[in-house]
Amino acid sequence: MTDKKIYSAFISSNFESLRDERNIVIKNLLDFRILPIAMEHFTVSTSGEFSDIEALIDDSDFFILLLGARYGSCDANGVSWTEREYLYAKKKKKPILAIICDELAANLRKSAEELDNDALKQIEFNNRIGFAREAGKEFTIETIVKLFLNTQNFSNCIGWTRIEDISKDEDALAEWRKTKSAFDIGGCWHHIHLSEDDEKYIRVGTVVIEQDFTPNNYGRLKMHGENYNVLYYDTQKNDLRENIMQGSKFTGEYTLNENGTIFGIFNSQRTFNGRFGEQTVSGGTRRGIHDFMINVFNDTTEFISGDFHDEAPSPKLGKILLFRTREMRNEFLLDHRGHIIEKR
Repeated sequence: MTDKKIYSAFISSNFESLRDERNIVIKNLLDFRILPIAMEHFTVSTSGEFSDIEALIDDSDFFILLLGARYGSCDANGVSWTEREYLYAKKKKKPILAIICDELAANLRKSAEELDNDALKQIEFNNRIGFAREAGKEFTIETIVKLFLNTQNFSNCIGWTRIEDISKDEDALAEWRKTKSAFDIGGCWHHIHLSEDDEKYIRVGTVVIEQDFTPNNYGRLKMHGENYNVLYYDTQKNDLRENIMQGSKFTGEYTLNENGTIFGIFNSQRTFNGRFGEQTVSGGTRRGIHDFMINVFNDTTEFISGDFHDEAPSPKLGKILLFRTREMRNEFLLDHRGHIIEKR
């Protein structure tokens, strides 16, 4: 595998029942420096049609299908969304890995009389695939994923590469920068981390986006930031006060795409123990995924919204918002969490 490209894999599965299995796949993809693409990581700003999913599969180099006990929700033709994703990946001739997880493996050993209609439809789907590999104690999901990736010819993958170099032509570069002004997002941003499940989870801080705003490099970003718990809102100074004793730092490498999405992997170091909803979150190091969408106003970007997905040992999902100014960030927090933040 070459370092000059970034590769990606689309993960297709039933979201609710295969969380642990999907996290194992994601961990191993990150070990290969392959970006996992799963629907829960994305801020979809389109109509929600299947064409959105097709576009994500088109942009992926590999397709990984996790098969559990349930066939899942279906479209008007009675075909599950997971099977539609598989059929589309097959049509596009993507390298496909299908894994039979514990739930389905157990059902395959039962009689038809012991199973409901949905479970039987899932078995029929598995039979139509015909090449899925069964995971178990000796042949684990981790082993299957590593074997699959180690046998792939990455030179046949498209990946993400640089665009044409026009940076030496000053007139062309000036015109390009004018056209791409909304993608000029380097500098310091003020962020908020929020949870949709726990209103009291509020983290704030700063993040620096490093960007070489030239045609070959503008889409390759580095971020490093800090975030802290909120102590209170200082009404005298009209500013938030942060608890610098309870913070974490993160760094990451990201790709800015032509459609305004930013996707990448981060590493973080948390210095304290805490809570996330009903979950205990311990201090230490962890990895995760950020997925952003830039929000353009008057040809410039002053607001970036997205999702964070922390992986094991403390998996978390939530929203992350980036603002050009501290004042914009504070105004947003007071509007949306003002009833929770203490004021002094």
